[in-house]
Amino acid sequence: MSKKNRVIVSGENIEIVSDNSNAPSIETKENNSRRDFIKVAVAAGVGVCAVGTPICAGTRMVLAPGFQESQAGQFYPLTTINALTEKPQKFAIVDSKRDAWTTLPDQKIGSLFVRKVGSEVSAFHALCPHAGCMIQIGTKKNPKTGNEEEMFYCPCHAAHFRFDGTRLDGVSPRDLDSLEVKIENGNVFVKFENFTFGIAEKRT
Repeated sequence: MSKKNRVIVSGENIEIVSDNSNAPSIETKENNSRRDFIKVAVAAGVGVCAVGTPICAGTRMVLAPGFQESQAGQFYPLTTINALTEKPQKFAIVDSKRDAWTTLPDQKIGSLFVRKVGSEVSAFHALCPHAGCMIQIGTKKNPKTGNEEEMFYCPCHAAHFRFDGTRLDGVSPRDLDSLEVKIENGNVFVKFENFTFGIAEKRT
């Protein structure tokens, strides 16, 4: 590799500059280092998720509130008051889903349970407040009485709830999330909202 020297004369100052045309510039070295770092970081991330899917899934559960879809809350017509019974009935909420590019009509955005006791109508979100698993109805042993009876339960972490939404046991930090109901001309409307998982306070 040849190296050439050139002399720059400026007034009384003499500067000898070594000119090595084959040597990489500082900018080139920095770009190469940056590319190498990005390659290592991407490879490490892919490797962790490839061999540690449970870890990635567990991280999502811990950070569940940050992943929840925003839902400002609006009233949806569900059924008539005469069609309701004391045993909760499950309803799907259907609406348009929007992202930055498209609007998808008639998409299921959530589920809820509605029941009527006397003239009172109540509604509960169908997701468990613990980690967002789908609540189901089934015959289970009441941990308070030891009797077999129908109730809400979470199949993921064994939480049990009365039909009025109150907790019987399990890991849920709060009762089932109630939803606002209004009746107009015998028709039932429910304000559907999503709430934060894993905390004792009920908040959107």
